[in-house]
Amino acid sequence: MASRVSKIYGDAYVSLKAEEGKLLQAAEEVMAMKEIMKQDEELIAFLCHPQITKKQKMETVENILGGKASDDMMGFLMIIIKKGRWDALEEIFDYILEQLKKLQGIGILSVTSAFPLSQEQKKKIEGKVLEASAYQKLDVSYQTDASILGGLILSMDDRVVDSSVRTKLDSMAKHLSKIQV
Repeated sequence: MASRVSKIYGDAYVSLKAEEGKLLQAAEEVMAMKEIMKQDEELIAFLCHPQITKKQKMETVENILGGKASDDMMGFLMIIIKKGRWDALEEIFDYILEQLKKLQGIGILSVTSAFPLSQEQKKKIEGKVLEASAYQKLDVSYQTDASILGGLILSMDDRVVDSSVRTKLDSMAKHLSKIQV
């Protein structure tokens, strides 16, 4: 689930790009910025360092990204630096990408199972979720976690459906512990 900070900054950026009708370009630029952040760990360490002034950070970002990033992105990054939120930038970018996908009718689904699922099972899950949601497409990630013992955990938007055996056993144990004999 996204933090309050990522929602505030992310929603502002997405609404700006939606007004301009540049959702696809925004997604491409955010992905490019994430890639730059991933490749340049020294830049991230510099920008997160508490003894470096905001002015120095802004000048550095301007020198490195000036010409590579759009004016909107540069303005967005300057606000992030001024407000001291650089440490949350990756989370903000992830939130922006999620919102841009939602605006394009793509839902983001996470499926956790105890064992790897077959293609048939995956298609069935995706079909059921598409039926129950307002999305036209899904961006699905599958994980396996043996600790859930069986069943599935589905996560989409801010909703989680946990039908794992582990959760059912824990619930049963909690219920039984309340019974007085």
